[in-house]
Amino acid sequence: MPVNDYYDATKWDLGEEDRTLFEREEKSLSYITQLPKANKILDVGCGDGLFLDHLAQALKTKGKKNKTSLWGVDFSKYKLAKAKKSGHNVKECDLEKGLPFEDNYFDVIYAAELIEHLYNPDFFLEECYRVLRPGGTVIISTPNLQAWYNRVLFAVGIQPIFYEVSTKSPQIGSGALKRIKKGQSPVGHVHVFNKAGLVDMLRHEGFEMRHFMGARFHALPKVTHLVDKAFNARPSLASNLIAVAQKAE
Repeated sequence: MPVNDYYDATKWDLGEEDRTLFEREEKSLSYITQLPKANKILDVGCGDGLFLDHLAQALKTKGKKNKTSLWGVDFSKYKLAKAKKSGHNVKECDLEKGLPFEDNYFDVIYAAELIEHLYNPDFFLEECYRVLRPGGTVIISTPNLQAWYNRVLFAVGIQPIFYEVSTKSPQIGSGALKRIKKGQSPVGHVHVFNKAGLVDMLRHEGFEMRHFMGARFHALPKVTHLVDKAFNARPSLASNLIAVAQKAE
């Protein structure tokens, strides 16, 4: 199947370098920096290296920077060129073909808002398991198909947010949401998860669940932010899912 670079210069030159971390990124970063062993960390789908920048700074603050090796992989040549300018160890990678690292190499793998874009998410998790050392940690964040508002939208006949049926327009099937939806190109969500589905897939690939968190969706209208954040207490209803799992020792 064809693979498109959604984040090339024609679609994504929007000053992303200047943004702060989203809540899902902040929670993941906090978890990573508290792990007792995180000497080699891989950011899968690292983009321009923004998360790696913040991670490096957080590790420096905790006195762990010199003990840690940070890596990133991404499909986007455009984004990787920016990450390289920041001095990160990055590689171009088509995840449908695997991760370009040897077995048992990393202590931590972080993959944010990525698994939903893959034609073969099972193979991706197999690869994560392969390149993680025994006892290593994988952190996966992804949009929640069954977020609180999606349950309402589905009931009234509107296409749930995060789920796309068209390769031409993100507004197809969105009903009354058309007037607030942004962007002209679908972001390419192929498999969208609920909490149970994500947990089942991780366990099926041999991982043991360690923690689960919810995070709010930054692009929702401002009036919904407090409500959206409140649903983090019930991850199965939250906007974003953050799963933390471990490879067996």
